[in-house]
Amino acid sequence: MNAAAAFVFPDNLSALAAVRELGSAGIRVFVAGPRLGPAGRSRFATFLQMPDLYESTPDWAKAACAWAALQETPPVLFASEDAALLAAEKHHEELSRFFIKPYPAPGVIDRIIDKRRLYEAAEHANIKVPRSREIHDAAEAAGIKARGWLVKPALRYRLTSSGGVRNFREATGATKVIGGDPEIAAREVLAGGFPAILQEAVPGGFENLVTIALMVGRDGRLRDFFAACKQQEYPEPFGDGLIVRMIKDPGLLSSCVRLLTEIGYWGVCDIEFKRDAVSGEYKLLDANPRVWLWLTLGCSTGHHLLLLTYNEATGRQFKPRVRAGKARTWVSPRGALAFLSRCYRPRRHGLSLPPRLVIGAALTAIDNLRTFHDPLYLTPSAVPRVFAATSRMLRDARKRLSRSPQT
Repeated sequence: MNAAAAFVFPDNLSALAAVRELGSAGIRVFVAGPRLGPAGRSRFATFLQMPDLYESTPDWAKAACAWAALQETPPVLFASEDAALLAAEKHHEELSRFFIKPYPAPGVIDRIIDKRRLYEAAEHANIKVPRSREIHDAAEAAGIKARGWLVKPALRYRLTSSGGVRNFREATGATKVIGGDPEIAAREVLAGGFPAILQEAVPGGFENLVTIALMVGRDGRLRDFFAACKQQEYPEPFGDGLIVRMIKDPGLLSSCVRLLTEIGYWGVCDIEFKRDAVSGEYKLLDANPRVWLWLTLGCSTGHHLLLLTYNEATGRQFKPRVRAGKARTWVSPRGALAFLSRCYRPRRHGLSLPPRLVIGAALTAIDNLRTFHDPLYLTPSAVPRVFAATSRMLRDARKRLSRSPQT
């Protein structure tokens, strides 16, 4: 019997991290999405065009099951974003006939991606969380001073009545959190159809954010982990990691394992904390039970968390075929370009950041090429697309700079 293939969805940069880690180990990888993206262009991937789950999760699930039914061995589902997790949970009954899920199902995922339930589990596990409470009406936040408080959605994606998925950014224009007047922010979150949380703004900059990336087995035992911290983010504020550096565990690993045990979860996860600059305590912010953007940072240093998850789900023992390197810093190549063209302000960010981003992005691309031998956008056929995208971003940046003074 053939080994189970990996089915990664949808096609985005996080999916690319999964494709490279699993594909380089010799696992057949299929990437599904409505249109070809970065992961589908990898030499390790076969792209499958399928309905957009954002428009219709039933249509997506029907197409996925029809494809999986033709496979000799049930493929393993790997979600590259929370919307995919929601779709897989919604259609668990039909998907379970044809796919293997690399985590407990159903019901456990909601205890992680819904911050209300995540924070409740954390408190039961004696893990510090920021002070927070759910707001059902914007008036509940009236009179609260903006300083020291933020409003965020309990879920960044939600299922719609029409059968699709809506994301928080599409609804509000914000990435994860809305600052400013809490009453106005709560009104925006609630108007978008998302549950709102009023939360303490943990003192300190983004450099105090620490992530523990780990894989826990079905028996609740830790299989492997690595720790990292943000040194820059995009977009600002409350964005994703732009520069991420590996660090030693600051004493959070046992708390992470305890949290996942409390929730009843096994599989791969990255759990984010922020160190309170005043009290020195680490407080839980978020957890992602899926593939994420800079997962390859672990691969380049010998931590193959997704491959371990595949082996746990299938009972196979695939081993990595890549040689661990020495790279301990990851810089998003695409994020660096977007940051420099859209967000960079010399007076605020300093003159040293641009060369740091450019050099770091180049080194990350080179490290990925050396580790996975997957050139992707470095192939000759991709050069025109990269040049066009770069030119477009630079034109947009010049227009913005000409309209407003630097701050």
